Amino acid sequence: MSRHNAQELFVRFLNDQALTDSTFFNVPRGTAYITYQQVATLAASFVYYVLLIHVLNLAEIGEVSILAVVLYVFTTITQLSIPEASTRFISANVRSQDRSAATAITRTSLRLLLIFAGPGLVFALVATPWIGLTVFKTADAGLLLVVTFASGFLLDLTSLYGAYFLGLGRYADMVYQNILYAPLSRGLGLVLAYGGLGLLGIPVGWVISAFATLLLSLYLWKGNPSGANGYPVRPLLVFGLPLFASAIVSLLQNWGDVAILQGIVGEFGTTGAYYIVISSVTFLSILWTPVAGALYPALSHSYASSGPTAVTSRLGVAMRLVNLTVLPAGTALAAVAPTALEAVYGNALGNQAIPFAILAATIIFPAHSLLLITTLQAIGRTKPILGISLAAVLIDFSTVGLGAAALGTTAGAIGRALMAISMTALAWLSLRKFAHIPITNGLSKAFILAIVSAIPLVLIDNFLTVDSRLQPLSRVPALLGVFVICFFAASRAISAFTQDDFELLENALPGFLGRPLALLQRLLRPNAAVIPRIDS
Repeated sequence: MSRHNAQELFVRFLNDQALTDSTFFNVPRGTAYITYQQVATLAASFVYYVLLIHVLNLAEIGEVSILAVVLYVFTTITQLSIPEASTRFISANVRSQDRSAATAITRTSLRLLLIFAGPGLVFALVATPWIGLTVFKTADAGLLLVVTFASGFLLDLTSLYGAYFLGLGRYADMVYQNILYAPLSRGLGLVLAYGGLGLLGIPVGWVISAFATLLLSLYLWKGNPSGANGYPVRPLLVFGLPLFASAIVSLLQNWGDVAILQGIVGEFGTTGAYYIVISSVTFLSILWTPVAGALYPALSHSYASSGPTAVTSRLGVAMRLVNLTVLPAGTALAAVAPTALEAVYGNALGNQAIPFAILAATIIFPAHSLLLITTLQAIGRTKPILGISLAAVLIDFSTVGLGAAALGTTAGAIGRALMAISMTALAWLSLRKFAHIPITNGLSKAFILAIVSAIPLVLIDNFLTVDSRLQPLSRVPALLGVFVICFFAASRAISAFTQDDFELLENALPGFLGRPLALLQRLLRPNAAVIPRIDS
């Protein structure tokens, strides 16, 4: 099960639960579990992409990116959002103490998934030669596609079991799935590719890891009744089809520009370079996804109890925290984009500094859009989300389609940036009818932090590059030290962070980060009392 699918299931589940049943569902603990998963998955992904470029060439990495698109398309279509529907109906029946109906749902949903995924797998395997010729321009890609489709079928089943765990409030079991699959699939794929299988090793790693995750899921599910009687199919489909439409839009957001670039440019090396760039910048999402995860149940509860005013207050804290961290980090990374790419990936991505800098400099907008979409879900305004996503995707596709031939991967980066900006703007317009949205909260101080941090980085980087002629990797410690010193000194000087910021972080981050966070609070706010952690 992918990190994205797990987060989508969790968010949609919280949309329905939102602190309504403390007996069965511990939402704060679930948020913490999801944070653990994000840290483990993002760390595994970062190491994976660093090593991947040393195991495969850019053309082969481009083929990996297209295989990832194929896998994502297959699982999105064959799941038909049945896992999400299962979570919703299982949790609803557990809350109403109707466990017989909840267990019956598992049997019906499994049968329903197999009805779609089984023939879907057969159709995909039959169409493999055509897909190979159309996408890869060769029939030799048949084995790659067969293994990819097989892993997709197994991931369909693990996603369904993950939905069962989530529906029963068993957050830890769902996270175990993801923490097993993410590092294992990446690590095993690299080992197999390096050990002689080459490109084929990557999807083989996927399928073996998916099978291992399915075995773990069955073991964790052992002892749970499967339901003696069936459950009506129609409610599952009625609930799931709108989510399926949303999943299709999400697919387009994540992979559409990659597919368009490959179709227009037609070079796997270019697609491979772009795939590495966007995957690398995505690592910064660790700065805001835990905040959004902690914010969601709080927003939902506050809106239900106190209305729009409470939403404004809580959202203001999250917006300020994200502005103060994400904007300076993205700006600093953009300022040293060539050095950052060369230090991690060598000279292979030296020509991707501009796309990387564009994505890093505008990374604040994906953070804003996630917080605003989360707010829409928390207050029950889910209908506008599909329209917002579709409009943003069209802007992205138009930009990439018009500019790919002339600008290459830079057009892809511009398209992604405009998509995030448009989603932020449209979500803000939709929300401002119901509450004041403090999207600029802390933004002036964030700009100060960004400027104070980025300018010294540019100067030091140029000095070390021209005069000292140090290798990029040797420059990284000095640049990192300059950023930390400038950021901390400026933050302390302008009192950028408040007690509320640390309170939100205290309940969003894993428990083992409690002491480092307390130390950070003392450094940035030396006279403030350290807030004790709220245990779940």
